[in-house]
Amino acid sequence: MDKKENTRVLVFVYAGYIMRYLYLLVVIPFYGRVLGVTEYGRVLAAMSLMNVIWMLVSFGFTFVGMRDASRVHEKHEHNHIFSLHTSARMSMGALGVLIGLVATFCSPVLSERPLIGIFATLLGVINGCNVSWLFQGRQHFRTPIMLEVVGFVLSLVLVLLLVHGPSDSTMVLASLFVAGVSTMAIAYLLTIKDLGWPRLRLRGIAALMRDSTMLFLYSTGSVVLTSASTYLLTLLSTPTQVGYYGAAERFATIGLSLMGPASQVFIPTISRQIAQNDHHGARVTTRRGATLLLGYGFLALGGALVLSPYVLPLILGAAFKPSAHVLQCFAWMFPFSAFNQFVAFYVLLPRKKDRLMAVAGLMSASANLTSALLLAPHFGAVGMALARVIGEGTLSLTLLVFAWRTGLLGAIFGRATPGDEPKRQASADRGRDDRVRGMTQLVEQNDST
Repeated sequence: MDKKENTRVLVFVYAGYIMRYLYLLVVIPFYGRVLGVTEYGRVLAAMSLMNVIWMLVSFGFTFVGMRDASRVHEKHEHNHIFSLHTSARMSMGALGVLIGLVATFCSPVLSERPLIGIFATLLGVINGCNVSWLFQGRQHFRTPIMLEVVGFVLSLVLVLLLVHGPSDSTMVLASLFVAGVSTMAIAYLLTIKDLGWPRLRLRGIAALMRDSTMLFLYSTGSVVLTSASTYLLTLLSTPTQVGYYGAAERFATIGLSLMGPASQVFIPTISRQIAQNDHHGARVTTRRGATLLLGYGFLALGGALVLSPYVLPLILGAAFKPSAHVLQCFAWMFPFSAFNQFVAFYVLLPRKKDRLMAVAGLMSASANLTSALLLAPHFGAVGMALARVIGEGTLSLTLLVFAWRTGLLGAIFGRATPGDEPKRQASADRGRDDRVRGMTQLVEQNDST
C-alpha cells in the first residue's frame, strides 16, 4: 500500500471515528444528566468490567491474527486462521463468563445491581469474539468501521428509548449488548459468505495460546492501566469518586482512542511489508506512524490541560465539575501513551518482539497497581489518575530501553533496518565469491601460459 492509498484509508477510518464521537457527544451528556453521578459511575464500572472480559476472551489473539492474516493471500489460508481463532475465542468465552459473574458480586458498586454486571460480562464475551481483526489483517479496513457505525446507531436508538432516569442504568448495558450481538452477527455472515464456515476444533488452540501469551501479558498490563482502573476504584473508594473518575476517564479514553484508527492501518501494512522483505518501505511507514502518533500526543496534552475546566461541566453538568481536575491529571499520560503505541505496535509487534512487549506490560502493570493501591484510598479519583500516569511513564521507559538495546530504533531512524543485514551480508558473500572465482581463473590462465 503506497502513501496515497494509506492516506485514503486513514481518511475513511477517521471519518468513521467521527461518527463514534458524534455518538459520544450525545450519550455522554445524556448519561451524566439523566443517570447522575452515582449511577453513571456504576455504568462506567460495568463497562470497565466489560473491557476486562473482552481482554480475557481475546487473549492476545487479535494482534497475532491480524499479523498472520496480513501475511497470507489464499482464501483457504484465511479460513484456517478464521476457524482457529473462532475456536479459541469460544473456548475462552466460558472462562470469561465465570470470571465476570464473580467480579460482579465482589464489587460493592455492581452487586447492588447485579444484572448490569451480567450484561457487561456478556457484552465483553461478544466483543472478544468479533472478527474485526480479520478484516483489518486482510486490509478490508472499511468493513469494520461501517459495522461499528451500525452498532452506534442501533445502541443510540435503544438508549434514548429505554433510559429515562437513574433506575434505568441497567438498560444502558442491555442496549449495548443487543447492538453488539447484531453487529457481530452481520460480521460473521459476511466472513462466512466470503471464506466459508469456520471448522471448529480443539486442535491448534494450545499452540495459538502459546503464540499469543506474550501479547496477552502485554495487554494485561495495558488493561490494568486503562480498562480495569474504574472497576478497581470501586474496591478502593466511594461511588461518588468512581463517578468523578469514570467521567474523566471516559473523555481520556476518547482521546486515546483517536490513535486507534492509525494502528488499524499501520500494523497490518508494516507486517505485510516485512513479510515481503520490503524493509525500506516498512521503515518509511513506521516513521510516518511515529510522526502522526507523537504529534497527536503532545497536542492532546495541551488541549486537555486548557479545555478540561470548561468542557466537562458544560457537557456533563455542574455536578461533574471535580472531574475536570481529574482529566487534567490524565492529560500528562497522552504523550507517554502515544510513544507506547508507536514502539509496541509499530516497531516491536510487526517484528515479532512479543516477549519484550510482555515484560514491559507486566512491569508497567506492577507500577500502576502499586501506585493505585497507595494513592486511590487517600486521594480517590485524582489518586487513580496519577497512578495511570505513573504506569504509562513506566511503560514508556521500559519500551524505550528495549527498543534501544535491540537496535530497532536506530535502524528505523537510521539508514538501514535489521532486516537489511542478511541482504547486505548475502551481497558481500556473493562479491567475495566472485572475487575468489576471478582470482582462481587468473591463476589457471597463468598456469596454462
